[in-house]
Amino acid sequence: MSPISYKNRIASNYIGATASLILLVFALIYFIIEASIYHNIDRQLHTACIKHTQEVTLENGNIRFINKMEWEEREHLEAGVTPLFIEVRNKNGKLNDKSPNLKSESLSFNYEKTGQKAYNTSLNNQQIRAKVLPIIRNNTVEGYIVAALPIAGQLQTLNILRTILLTSFPFLLIVLYFIARYLAGKSIQPVNVITRKARTIQRDSLNQRIPIPVRKDELYELVMAINALLDRIENSMQREKQFTADAAHQLKTPLAVLKGTLEVLVRKNRTVEEYKQTIHETVLEINRMGTIVDQLLLLARFDSSKYMQQRAVVSLVSLTDDIIQRFSHQIKEKNLVINFVPEQNLELQTDPFLISIIFENLISNAVKYSPIGGTIEIELPEDGKDFIFSIKDEGIGIDPEEQQKIFNPFYRSQKAINTREQGDGLGLSIVQKTCQLLGFQLLIASKPNKGAQISIRYNKPL
Repeated sequence: MSPISYKNRIASNYIGATASLILLVFALIYFIIEASIYHNIDRQLHTACIKHTQEVTLENGNIRFINKMEWEEREHLEAGVTPLFIEVRNKNGKLNDKSPNLKSESLSFNYEKTGQKAYNTSLNNQQIRAKVLPIIRNNTVEGYIVAALPIAGQLQTLNILRTILLTSFPFLLIVLYFIARYLAGKSIQPVNVITRKARTIQRDSLNQRIPIPVRKDELYELVMAINALLDRIENSMQREKQFTADAAHQLKTPLAVLKGTLEVLVRKNRTVEEYKQTIHETVLEINRMGTIVDQLLLLARFDSSKYMQQRAVVSLVSLTDDIIQRFSHQIKEKNLVINFVPEQNLELQTDPFLISIIFENLISNAVKYSPIGGTIEIELPEDGKDFIFSIKDEGIGIDPEEQQKIFNPFYRSQKAINTREQGDGLGLSIVQKTCQLLGFQLLIASKPNKGAQISIRYNKPL
């Protein structure tokens, strides 16, 4: 079963609503005309009953027309196309008199209809409408007058009207369906244009965009949303390409070192010490590769937005002391001075793993790029409702034009490269993404060759 097109669905929904409305209108037209016809007939019958009630007399319990001969002559002289049938009956319902045009026929008499609305009945196999009105004398019902009019013409008119409405209803729906289908097709034509243009955009043509409509309507919003999505996809693809290229380059370097070292090693026999030295260098390169892979995996976890944070109370002072101890060997080698005198034992409800990544990377960079004999200042003040972690070094600093670039994966400033310190340019990128996950604000203040100060601000919930 083939799916119904959107154009046909619009037309079908429109016709469904229109059919209900037309059916309601047709029904109202029919019932209004029917009510108008019957109202006019009932008004004539009531007038006739009132008129002829005044033209009857009571004689010995029987009711007769007064001056019947004059009434008959008047009936013959009056111009009219609709015959009026009149009967008078006594209080027991027995027929006492009737109009000459009834001849040998008589009208049906129903006590239950006395004084009520007129009702439909038949006379000599013809449809008539009759009304019964009591004849009251001295507040006593002395008899009844029955008036009737033939309604075959009116019923025929109603039948014709009903036939016309029922016949025109499906024809009108068919015509409206094709009109609605045409209009729906014209309405969704801009959507088809957008669809065709979107189909031409492939992986190698993500720089193309869908033309923006002139009118700022729903289609305008749709096109803007699609183009914004394409912007995000293009940026993501570019970052992916750059990330892949940079990752390949970073992994290629230690592989090349490993290959060159091992090739030199096998060219001739070496002493045991030379073998040990080469193996040691090889292990260092393997460790470096492992670190790069771990950091790449960590970035991938953060980029996937699927990392589930684990909340716990973390002592920031203990965490900082532990990380400083991990770098104690490098600190002694460079004769660095670490100034860390916390004002109080600050605790924070956060993810222990993520916050340890932030502190470790920042302290690692400060140790790595500080000059021999330099000073590193670490502060953990509490500023009102904010926690602040600040680390300041006396190293190479960061140029103003590079302060945003340093957060790009694999980016290293030229000054950092010139120091010949081992690095892969992933640390600060990981710090930035981790701060975003935890809701931290990352601030940098630096002057070239005068060190850098990196601060993390966290607004405590009230």
